[in-house]
Amino acid sequence: MSKHENDRTLDNVLMSVPATQYGAEYPDHYLTQYRDYVASAESVSTRRNNANSFFLSINTAYFGATGYFQVVDNEFVWVQAAVGALFCLVWWKLIQSYRTLNSAKFHVIQQMEKALPLASFTAEELAYSNGTTVHRALSAVESYVPALFGVLHLVAAILNFNQGA
Repeated sequence: MSKHENDRTLDNVLMSVPATQYGAEYPDHYLTQYRDYVASAESVSTRRNNANSFFLSINTAYFGATGYFQVVDNEFVWVQAAVGALFCLVWWKLIQSYRTLNSAKFHVIQQMEKALPLASFTAEELAYSNGTTVHRALSAVESYVPALFGVLHLVAAILNFNQGA
């Protein structure tokens, strides 16, 4: 399905009842639903930040504990690295999931803005994409963090395994 066809389908779903059929409260109800939907997009971003903080804390605590208490047993170093890498994989997948969800939410918001006097999210995206500097999506940049920790888990396992050998 092309983007244009997808937009028309979204319009049909979003505008399920025309303003003329809805009644006099349509503008107020529309604006209320728009505000609530924007708030739900902000809520997703907050949950995403909390998830990132959780996984960052887990990985930092793991490396801190293994360094401070020297909790590395050469027989289990690969298991520890695998568990750390698994946390990183789950973290990375969660970032991808939030990126997909936020993209869908902002696309819906932009469709809703077509019926509003100002289209601030649409204008922001246009200003952001037409800038003179190259911008990377935040979710693309934040995806590097779990990858870096995954590499650190692997390097730590190799170094600790070689020390015991």
